[in-house]
Amino acid sequence: MTFLKQQILQIFKYFIFWMIFFWLAKAIFLLFNFNQTSLLGAGEVFGIFAYGLKMDISTACYLLVIPGLLVTLMIFLPAKLVNRIIYNYTLIFVVVAAFLAVLDLGLYPHWGTRVNVTAFNYINDPVAMSASVSVSDVLLGIFTVILLFFTFKYLYRKLFPDGIAFDLRAKWYNSALMLFLVATLIIPIRGGFDTSPMNLSSVAFSTKLYVNQAASNYLWNFTKSVEKRKRLSNPCNYMSKEESEQLFNRYMKSDSIVSRPQLIKINPDRQPNIIFVILESFSNKVIAPLGGMHGIAPNLDSLCTKSTVFTNFYSTGNRSDRGISALIGGYPSLLSTSIMVSPEKSRSLTLLPEYFNRHNYHTSFYYGGDINFYNLKTFVLQSKCEKMVTKADFPAKLGRMTKWGVPDGYLFDKALEDLKTEKEPFMKTIYTVSSHPPYDVPYSKIKGNSVDEKYLNSVAYTDSCLGVFIDGFRKSPLWENTLLIVTADHGTISPGPTDITETASYRIPLIWSGGVVDSLRRIETITQQSDFGTSLIHQLGWEADSSKFTKDFFTSRPFAFYALDSGWGYVTPEGEYYFDQNSRDFVRKPANKTTEDLSFPKAYMQVLHDDFINR
Repeated sequence: MTFLKQQILQIFKYFIFWMIFFWLAKAIFLLFNFNQTSLLGAGEVFGIFAYGLKMDISTACYLLVIPGLLVTLMIFLPAKLVNRIIYNYTLIFVVVAAFLAVLDLGLYPHWGTRVNVTAFNYINDPVAMSASVSVSDVLLGIFTVILLFFTFKYLYRKLFPDGIAFDLRAKWYNSALMLFLVATLIIPIRGGFDTSPMNLSSVAFSTKLYVNQAASNYLWNFTKSVEKRKRLSNPCNYMSKEESEQLFNRYMKSDSIVSRPQLIKINPDRQPNIIFVILESFSNKVIAPLGGMHGIAPNLDSLCTKSTVFTNFYSTGNRSDRGISALIGGYPSLLSTSIMVSPEKSRSLTLLPEYFNRHNYHTSFYYGGDINFYNLKTFVLQSKCEKMVTKADFPAKLGRMTKWGVPDGYLFDKALEDLKTEKEPFMKTIYTVSSHPPYDVPYSKIKGNSVDEKYLNSVAYTDSCLGVFIDGFRKSPLWENTLLIVTADHGTISPGPTDITETASYRIPLIWSGGVVDSLRRIETITQQSDFGTSLIHQLGWEADSSKFTKDFFTSRPFAFYALDSGWGYVTPEGEYYFDQNSRDFVRKPANKTTEDLSFPKAYMQVLHDDFINR
């Protein structure tokens, strides 16, 4: 039995080895996100480690299974071979764990979620992916991975100078007992004896999302996201399929147009031109007339006072691919992906430029970055745009000026120059890039190196470029017959602190200007990106194709949905809702709401995800 006791002690030391790794990773995460950690009390910081202990133990026990089974097999295998296998196994997982820890640090400030398999949707193109970060960020990340690797390689050698397995031939009963002990790991792995296995709710203890996210184990979170992706099941399975469809259809059919104002002047003899500007990562938080900061975007501030503005327009998600899917494809965001990254599914959509092609418009798409990122090129090609202008159409030195591509000033200059020879009627989409991380713009208005300061400086740069474009376009005779629409692909957490679940992170500008705008209005109606295309088509006097998830802005039951990895929001005139996928319940809702009031949004999300899976 002495052999067995010594072997169990070795396995326990191996368990502690991984617990040290996870505690260190958690401490680094809190320090890296110090702007949010500094707002927490000592009790909350302590709770992150204390409540998160359960998931850290679960993850460490997962990693114990293979070494435990190898020790059990020592009745057949020599200890030297077992130790070599466990050593290599450990080093491989140290590298994987270190890499994911660094990826988690890099993504969280921009995405507001812990690292998950969704991140790998966007690295099919390494060149485009590298544009999201600076060279210094990459070098720092590589250095951190290497440092973690050698630190824990050294720790392993100190803890186990002769290996984990003792160089003694195990008796059959020792192996049987070890096998039994390995089998009992299922208890801490699943989080105890409760009927509910380990999940993110197991470590949640605060009303603050950041606190609960910090308490979770990033490696456990990533593994579970891979497991969910493989299943490709509906994450919003709240009721029977028949019930969800009945509720959805009944609600949507009862929603009718009440009074749709005509926002633009229609000349039967001359179709209006459309210039559609999509700003990267802009929210109402940086536009003063829409309730945001003063002095950041003076050109947009001024434009709002001369235009029709939608004050309650919501992005459908917090990523570019989700916003473009909604604006151009009329398809809402999904919890962990978008239809744009699945071309085999998006091909069934009618994309916005297709309507203009039907009416003999000249359509074009301008983008200063790599058009292959997010499957954007496939999406634009599917829309049958006649012309694409991308980074490849500019001198190479301009494309290298920033990590993400051609700075917005050059993109707007190109679009303005091309207007001189543009044939009417035209529909031109201009999608900016400069306010995308790492915010390395050729401009310096707002000083500082924090994420918020760099973001605000990039916003100020794009606003200045847009201002030059609009001033130049106003002097053109085309202005009087053009509808200029300015919006964003999605909102932002910055400037913060703003929780990723809050509506402020999704409220974005929608501004209609130009010579064909009939009058200046402030439209307070709740509207959303996925309804934009249908509403524009109706304003032009055309018919929109039948679509399950799009409607006109001006219906009797206005609402907006937004989705992120961990849940979804629902906004109505009666109030705001937020449904947390981990607790499977509404954690924010208006007072005195009945079960019936809460049934439609759940049915909507269930039907949406069923539709995506079955396309």
